[in-house]
Amino acid sequence: MQIKLPLLAAAAVVALASPLAAQDPLEAVIDTSDADRFAALFLETEEQPSRERIEANYLSQAGEGLALMQTTRFGTAEALSDAITRSPATYRDAIQRCLPIAKSMEPDLRATYLALSGLFPDETLPRVEVVIGAGTSAGIASPNVQVIGLETLCAASPTEAEFRSALRYFFAHEPVHSLQPPLDETTLGNDPLLTLALHEGVADMIAALVLGRIPDAERDAWAMTRRDALFRQFHADREIIRASVARGETLATFSPEARSALGRWFFNHNRVAKDWRSDLGYWIGRQMALAYVDHAPDKRKAIEELVQGIDPMTVLQASGLSDPNEFGGQ
Repeated sequence: MQIKLPLLAAAAVVALASPLAAQDPLEAVIDTSDADRFAALFLETEEQPSRERIEANYLSQAGEGLALMQTTRFGTAEALSDAITRSPATYRDAIQRCLPIAKSMEPDLRATYLALSGLFPDETLPRVEVVIGAGTSAGIASPNVQVIGLETLCAASPTEAEFRSALRYFFAHEPVHSLQPPLDETTLGNDPLLTLALHEGVADMIAALVLGRIPDAERDAWAMTRRDALFRQFHADREIIRASVARGETLATFSPEARSALGRWFFNHNRVAKDWRSDLGYWIGRQMALAYVDHAPDKRKAIEELVQGIDPMTVLQASGLSDPNEFGGQ
């Protein structure tokens, strides 16, 4: 994923839409209508849909989830057409192997939403829509809708068991984002790396609580043996990025050093060296969120505070995982 502030801004605009009335978790459904329409077009055109057909028969009839994915992740029919041309097998596999599995996952969705509604009884949980995009995102969310990027998630899940596990994770993780404040230039603040880590880490913490398992157990085991070194590197990279922000730079205009610092933790899925792991910012953020909740006398209130977007520096200080040189040497 490229580091572009306009993508975050566009997502924030959509996320500010008024949420729909709360749905009963027992009636939650997986809407595959957009994916079904793409599948029909893909087969009808012998796996070579033109840009014009993609626009007329797919994007112009987009549901809310596909519209969100297009606006924030791939933009145009041309981008989708190019992605299909590069790897038609990816789309064939998504349609033939993963779409039928996704259709069968409503019991898992309902079980997950029942657990989430126990944590957040007064909140609206988003509808779930399965769409097909340009290979740029496996999942995004707004207050109204959780969107599964089928071709991306399928490509990352070579077995049925892995795909089912990945879907369960997205069912638990993405709705948390629908409850959080949207990320934009204002909410990223003067410490974007910390803010992003907590945004994703809180969602991962809640997903782990709901599913009863740690997201990406291999990454977690690897990171736990390097915990202190990872936090030292994280805090060093925070300072690099904070200095960039202080110079008036944004995600779109960061210096090469700041981009490298951010890319060490985010936007690097399957694009890291052998001695590193993808998306370690999620792991860092989950450690902070867990520590914040563990130290809180009222754990339910602490979880609510994290989801509502309590000041990241407050969370960091209370977690006990801050830079030793920060907060007066705490």
